Amino acid sequence: MRMPDRPTLLVNHLGYNLASDKVALLAVPVGQTAVTRRAEATLVPETGGPIALTIGEGEVVAGWGETAYHRIDFSVARTSGRHELMVCTPEAVVCSVQVVIGDDRLQSMTIADITAYFRSARSSGEIDRKDAHARFYDDESGREVDARGGWLDASGDYSKFLSHLTYTRMMSPQQIPLCAWALLTARDELKRRHPGFVTSQHARLRDEGLFGADFLVRFQSPEGYFYTAIFDALTKDLDQRVITAPLQDSVRTTRWQAAYRHGGGMAIAALAYASTLETHGDFGSRTYLDAALRGFEHLEAHNTEYLFDGQESVIDDYCALMAASELVGALRQAGESPNAIGRVQRAARRRAESMIGRMRVGEDGRSFLVGDAAGRPFFHAAESGLPVIALVRFAVVLPDDPAAASARAAAVELMRSSGERIETVSNPFGYPRQLVQSADDGPHEAFFYPHENETGYWWQGENANLGSLAYAATIVADLDECDSGLRRRLHALTDDTVAWVLGRNPFDSCMLQGRGRNNVEYSGRYQNSPGGIVNGITSGFDDESAIAFLPDRPGEEWRWAEQWIPHTGWFVLAVSAAR
Repeated sequence: MRMPDRPTLLVNHLGYNLASDKVALLAVPVGQTAVTRRAEATLVPETGGPIALTIGEGEVVAGWGETAYHRIDFSVARTSGRHELMVCTPEAVVCSVQVVIGDDRLQSMTIADITAYFRSARSSGEIDRKDAHARFYDDESGREVDARGGWLDASGDYSKFLSHLTYTRMMSPQQIPLCAWALLTARDELKRRHPGFVTSQHARLRDEGLFGADFLVRFQSPEGYFYTAIFDALTKDLDQRVITAPLQDSVRTTRWQAAYRHGGGMAIAALAYASTLETHGDFGSRTYLDAALRGFEHLEAHNTEYLFDGQESVIDDYCALMAASELVGALRQAGESPNAIGRVQRAARRRAESMIGRMRVGEDGRSFLVGDAAGRPFFHAAESGLPVIALVRFAVVLPDDPAAASARAAAVELMRSSGERIETVSNPFGYPRQLVQSADDGPHEAFFYPHENETGYWWQGENANLGSLAYAATIVADLDECDSGLRRRLHALTDDTVAWVLGRNPFDSCMLQGRGRNNVEYSGRYQNSPGGIVNGITSGFDDESAIAFLPDRPGEEWRWAEQWIPHTGWFVLAVSAAR
């Protein structure tokens, strides 16, 4: 996909909430910059007179082509309706675009689509009939697991993953359990933050999350651990669907026990949360809670046994912290004994203290987490906001715990540093940057995940990561420890990342299928579904300082254009909480 070759106004295609920052970017290709010296920007509301706006200085992002981007802030607009944003010279209109502003505009344009997407991604039909009798890879015992339910992983991958890339230390992404927890949490965030948004989607978010929780109950072993995945080695052959944890090149293994970082922690968190709801799915609330507690007790005793290298990483810490924090809240609601609650609370405190102990301050004064035993900084392609979310969730559930104040302070400092990294280079989109370390290089800041990494092959668009950071920014902005300047910066981070997904990016492409303009197509054989979000934009295929979105790379289209459930799971949480 190509960038616009003429002056273009880049906006959030779906519109803007009244309370949010409202920023457009005027993209002017090289050779056409003279137009901006004589141009003026105007916002013409549906009712009322035109509003003169300021066109900011042009910024070129190093490596992203010869286009200058000029920020145009129209946050002054405080009336609902359709507005025409125009850039004009005395002689002509250079470019214009319609924007819609309204109460809960983003929520009304996204939530129903997303719940419909998850329903379409449900395991059903012949796949579910097969998974009702799921077998284990390389196992001749004949034992079976009723693994019905859950969501299929991606447009072209009908597997069901708690996590994949489990052979790595610091790349395992949270998949089905994250989506179950996110859908349930999004329901409650939407109710709390947008009380005037009257919608049928509250129940649908809840019921979709419970559908995920029901799968997790079935996908737990009698011993207490959760299985990692059902994988068909990308064959789409029902007879190849087996319980396993794959390596690179679809090599299957007999290691199918999910450690904390392999989805086990978020499975516990999702089940604990599900047990607190006013209703339930196929299983009762007590069954959800018992499954969560059994999984927690098992991993507390056996987690390192299920790691390929036997060494915990920061992902184990934050997933275990999420598990213990949600479990404390659920046990309290269920009226469990102080001894039972105290045991889980102490485990949560240990994990919070372990995460705080990973904090470091670089020579530039910005904070980061030590991610693994090799001392690498923590960075992630799908969930770099989750450590912060775990710290905040711990402090919210256990505000009087001795470690709560330190957890809140750590969350604030990590997000302060995230905000500062955004501003270290020319970055008119406000795109987040991470401190990364590729396989053949030292730590350095970058926009996108490095191609040379411990997976050996996996890198793709990072829309899930943007959603995780947007939600982390929103909840840290709620904290009393967050000063007003940082709060404004964090709200801008949320607005900027949501806008990027919904069209305000260099390719003028809305990445929510079926909405906005310039949706990308993945495959004629494995079609994307309305309401889902594609992988997204990456660094250049050959030049990691460049930028790419579905370039001409036959066989590699999945990196950009395939849908993956964590993108939509994180996005619904981010949008539900956004202003």
